[in-house]
Amino acid sequence: MIKLKDIMNEAIEQEMNIPFEMVGNNAVIVNGRKLTVKLKFNGNDLQDVINGKKKKGKVVIASVNIK
Repeated sequence: MIKLKDIMNEAIEQEMNIPFEMVGNNAVIVNGRKLTVKLKFNGNDLQDVINGKKKKGKVVIASVNIK
């Protein structure tokens, strides 16, 4: 029987020094050679955490593309 954690361990890609880009006030895109990650945050959660108003926020949409 194949377990989900075994599949996830095979799909891990590791990169270093990946550039990221802020899109608007509530989204971040990380675009590397082998993967692209898009995170969209709830309302102003991202800005509130960056400014120190909050310690936690919520991601409403997350997508990862492994090239």
